[in-house]
Amino acid sequence: MDSRLFADLKDRDLRREGLLVAEGRFLTERLLSSGWPVLGVLCSPRLEGSVRELAAGVCPVQVLPDEEIAAVAGFAFHRGVLAVARRPELPHLEALLAPGGSRATLVACPGIADAENLGSVIRSAAAFGADGLLVGPRSSDPWSRRALKVSMGASFVLPITASRDEAQACRILSDAGYTVATTSLSRSATPLSGYRHPGRLCLVMGNEAAGVGEPWSSCCDVELTIPMRRGTDSLNVAVAAGIFLHALQV
Repeated sequence: MDSRLFADLKDRDLRREGLLVAEGRFLTERLLSSGWPVLGVLCSPRLEGSVRELAAGVCPVQVLPDEEIAAVAGFAFHRGVLAVARRPELPHLEALLAPGGSRATLVACPGIADAENLGSVIRSAAAFGADGLLVGPRSSDPWSRRALKVSMGASFVLPITASRDEAQACRILSDAGYTVATTSLSRSATPLSGYRHPGRLCLVMGNEAAGVGEPWSSCCDVELTIPMRRGTDSLNVAVAAGIFLHALQV
């Protein structure tokens, strides 16, 4: 295996290269068990035995001391193992839609710009039984190093799709009988505590600063809000997503 596969990871545009990087034993283990095309694993001697066992028949393994791994990767690294894989082919939105009559929840993150926030939303969506997640052209990369670390590998199991035409995505969801619910700080929005899952739901999480924009604002069927004490500005979008998804899936 050519160690240049792992060279200067911090400075490369892995999205453009069609690659992703898993850092640490836990993420590497989840990646190796995902069935995705893993190109190689780089690990320190202390983890060689377990990593070779995990990667057996899947991909080559190269062993280097921690300081050499850091020198190759281009950033301080102490997790002991790195894995590089090809990004998967994204499914079409239609492939994430549940059969007619089935209870289903999709999460749309058309403009979450912070990778850690997006990774946390992905983790909550997987934990609370969402059927898939949609990102838009203004979203952070769901398979960036930071997003993957925060998602704890949920990005390897939760179906994720991307749409460049968000108006078309709205039409597809509407035609499939999904209720589009946008999150809101408006006083006129429906309190989450009094809302019941409609059966087929797309929950739209807004941008950290700008909230939910067009075309989602125009196509939404209901605005939902989390009641909070006076004087509270808002919740972090990742925290809010966990609250919404837990309440809607219980």
